[in-house]
Amino acid sequence: MIRRWQCWAHYCRMHTVNDTPTLKIKLLSSINLDDVTDCVAEIIGAVAEDPPGIAVLMWDSDLESFGDRFYFGSRKRDLPKLCDTFVDDFDEAESEDEPFAEFKLKTGASSELSPAFAYQVRDDKQLCACILIFGASELDEEEAEPELQTYPFSTALKNAWEYRELQRENERLRSQYEQMEDKTSMLEEQTIKLIHDLTARDTMRNRQLAREKMVYWISNAVRSSVHIQEVLDTTVERLGTTLSLSRCILLRAVENADSVQVYEFAKDTFPSVRELFLGKEGADFTRVALTRTTPEVLIEPESDNQCPYDRVFLAKLGIRSGLVVPIIMRERVLGVLFLQDCIDARAWSIDDMSLFGSLADHLSVAIENAELHQERERQAVIDGLTGVANRRSFNEMLAREFERAKRYEQPLSLVLIDLDHLKKINDTYGHQAGDEAIKSIGSVLRQSSRSVDLPARYGGEEFCVLLPNTDLDMAEQLAERLRRLINDVFLTDVGNISASIGVATYPHHADDPDILLKRADEALYVAKQSGRNQVKTSTVLVDNGGAVPAKSPSPAASSAET
Repeated sequence: MIRRWQCWAHYCRMHTVNDTPTLKIKLLSSINLDDVTDCVAEIIGAVAEDPPGIAVLMWDSDLESFGDRFYFGSRKRDLPKLCDTFVDDFDEAESEDEPFAEFKLKTGASSELSPAFAYQVRDDKQLCACILIFGASELDEEEAEPELQTYPFSTALKNAWEYRELQRENERLRSQYEQMEDKTSMLEEQTIKLIHDLTARDTMRNRQLAREKMVYWISNAVRSSVHIQEVLDTTVERLGTTLSLSRCILLRAVENADSVQVYEFAKDTFPSVRELFLGKEGADFTRVALTRTTPEVLIEPESDNQCPYDRVFLAKLGIRSGLVVPIIMRERVLGVLFLQDCIDARAWSIDDMSLFGSLADHLSVAIENAELHQERERQAVIDGLTGVANRRSFNEMLAREFERAKRYEQPLSLVLIDLDHLKKINDTYGHQAGDEAIKSIGSVLRQSSRSVDLPARYGGEEFCVLLPNTDLDMAEQLAERLRRLINDVFLTDVGNISASIGVATYPHHADDPDILLKRADEALYVAKQSGRNQVKTSTVLVDNGGAVPAKSPSPAASSAET
């Protein structure tokens, strides 16, 4: 055994001397404390020429004592007692100035283990470990110390020690967690037993609390949000889940009773019936429900001859009981809540009626607020007299569409329209007649513009139409068509009206939105000066970023005055 240890140590010494960088990498790449101390012993064995004993004692700075100990060499069985003696005599303060020093063994120690040396491994003066070398008779501490200092013992041992401490802490926490799990399981069993012992009164109280929470949430949602679709979607879901309904449907009237929005919650086991309410039978049901002003209870509706609704339609829904609750605001029915139970013929109590009445009041406020918000948003972008977009909305759209046209290299045309002889109409027939003429142009633009176009009232009697992805020829044709349609308008007392129109197109006439508007306005001025009731196209072209007069006007740039 001793011979094999000496051969192994000799091999390690030769390998270490010739492969120092590899050992350093091995030392730093190991994180397990056992592996790190093995590597340390391998290095010490090479430097100290195969000592019969090597011990690595890890220093615990929190306890200020040596903790884990590792023994190597042919005489490692004799090392624990010797290390105990060293630990008893060790004084960190006194030994700080001598990182590598010989120490005396107590009586009884084998002569093969003498002399003994201690090498302190420190990290920024903080002790990490002590390496004890026994029986290194040929060791010269003055030569060994500089060589040992070239190895990153402190970093490797400190990291490995901290890693082991983390492992121990994890094991301790795991043990505590298992104890807590046992206690939790015991408490869970006790809790389940208590739950089973709850009285019917406690169950009713919890149910009432859930309902109050639902009402509280809906009232908060109504006050804090103008996104009515989100509020109503979540409302039917909360109602359905809280009340254990098969389905909860909210039918909201939009503008008139022929147009409704359907919000639905359905349990996983029950099919959606939303499409039924969008069909003719569903529309008939909604029309009748929107005429009711008080809640209606439906119990086994298929066999109820007094049911005011189509029983064939209710049979398709598969309900055994239902409750129809109107949502009313200032005597106007805004919508209907339709609660459905497809399993039991549920008896709807007075408390249920009171709860749903309160919910309906909150929902009516939410719907009215949403409608007011939508109307304010519409008024912010729509001209009140003509019903087309206002100037602010047009300016925002012009900037967006111009940027998009430049990005995707698409044409963008602009048509400016100015009512002819407005002052004469006002002076002769009054301002009301002038307003009617202006409104008639707005009506023509709304009815004849494409879905992608943006008609707007730019100010006074001046209108504009933004034509995305429309080249010059198409813009001139559309402008001429608008001129004819406007000229066909006949007003009592006034007769036929007319308008002058200017056209400009990106990229032919402008390279930014303000210039495009200016070029169209210049063309409109030319149409006015040329006799009115005609279309003119800008004669200024863009050449390398600079505007230059066109060589000749576009052949389709004007039309004969009617």
